[in-house]
Amino acid sequence: MDIMQQLGPIRSAGMGLTTPDWQELVAFAGASRLALEPWEHRLIKRMCAAYLREFNAGKDPFCIPPVERGFIQ
Repeated sequence: MDIMQQLGPIRSAGMGLTTPDWQELVAFAGASRLALEPWEHRLIKRMCAAYLREFNAGKDPFCIPPVERGFIQ
């Protein structure tokens, strides 16, 4: 989570918001001297995508906040 917040989970892309691209994630990891495994890169990308999805969903006044949703197992 800390890596995602330092990287910044969303970007403005002119026509809307998007997640950081792969090159940006690799550059961030290199500049931060993080030796991330491939699965960690994929996890960070998925976390950023989930953040953006919930960010956009939160614009709906009838959206239930994630912390108030029940967990389905």
